[in-house]
Amino acid sequence: MTLKAETALLGGRALRYRVRRSKRTRRIGVQVSRSEGVMVVLPWRCKLDVVPEILADMGDWLTLKADQFDAWDGPEIKQYATGSGIRILGQIRRLELVGLPTGRQRYSASLSDDTLRLEVPPIDIFDPRPVLEKYLRRIAGETLRSRVADWAERIELHPRRVIVGERTTRWGSCSRRGTLSFCYRLVMAPPEVIDAVVAHEICHLAHLNHSKRFYALLDRVCPGHREAMDWLRVHHEDLLL
Repeated sequence: MTLKAETALLGGRALRYRVRRSKRTRRIGVQVSRSEGVMVVLPWRCKLDVVPEILADMGDWLTLKADQFDAWDGPEIKQYATGSGIRILGQIRRLELVGLPTGRQRYSASLSDDTLRLEVPPIDIFDPRPVLEKYLRRIAGETLRSRVADWAERIELHPRRVIVGERTTRWGSCSRRGTLSFCYRLVMAPPEVIDAVVAHEICHLAHLNHSKRFYALLDRVCPGHREAMDWLRVHHEDLLL
């Protein structure tokens, strides 16, 4: 749950930040990145009025990080126009935006080896991000469900359900009930990286932990999974809209 942006003063400078509550975290955390800006993560029942004091106590470190990531005014917002690059299945495609004829409102997409052509309502020409997200969510659903089906046959472990949506902290997860969940933006990564994440979560159907037995299974079925995770760590911010 993300709340509206707030503002704090650090050394006389205004710092914009956001607050996110998490049922998973037990301790207050502050994260700074170019893509997210300054994010304060609170335990679910923690009071909001503790945040200004926390930021003040972290003033020197926070000032350094806000300068490093240019995060004083909030997260960096990517701009997309004809000619921009967009990653799909690991390849950077040139975005080509075309206005739909009058009377048509439903976007259409055509993907080639080097180009993603989107026909969009004229109002979306100036900010095609919502249409890009719809398109990525659609092909992510198709791609990830297909890869899950393939890996489930290989490993002989089958999930009860597959969900593809937005994930803010992890690329994938496995629930105790056998539901696999994936972040739709994973479809921007190379196929071998997608496969490694899918294999990782399917192996959790046998071992819902990161024990030696879990990694023995994952090493056997997907030997390149560590290199794939390294790629995700390095390119994390490249897979953000």
